[in-house]
Amino acid sequence: MMKKPVRIYFLCIQNRCRSQIAEAFAKHYGGENVIVESAGLEPHDIHPLTLEVMREVGIELSGNTSKKIDMKYFIASNVIVKLCQQVAERCPIVPFGITSVDWDIEDPLLSNDIQSVRQTRDTIQKKVIELLKGLNVPI
Repeated sequence: MMKKPVRIYFLCIQNRCRSQIAEAFAKHYGGENVIVESAGLEPHDIHPLTLEVMREVGIELSGNTSKKIDMKYFIASNVIVKLCQQVAERCPIVPFGITSVDWDIEDPLLSNDIQSVRQTRDTIQKKVIELLKGLNVPI
């Protein structure tokens, strides 16, 4: 019997960097074993540095759009990952039975430096792999 895909929702403030990167890596590594979305509390266009650092690892995000939190997807998720402290503080209450994870990753766009965005990309990549392994998702 085919196992149902794990539904993961990555949240940050603007959905223009961290949560976009997390969504892309989760889809890349989890494939058909996951259903993944990302969103923000105050969506803004995806930042050019986000697009650039993901191209460096062979993942194209230029077709993605920044999205606001969708409460239907939120309550249908198996796992909600809050990528920063501001989201952890302002996020809707995660319903009982849904796993809530806080990563507290600083916004690399504050420095407007590509090296900071690269380091954040690499940190998120490792965290996504750990998350998927912890959920017994084949990578």
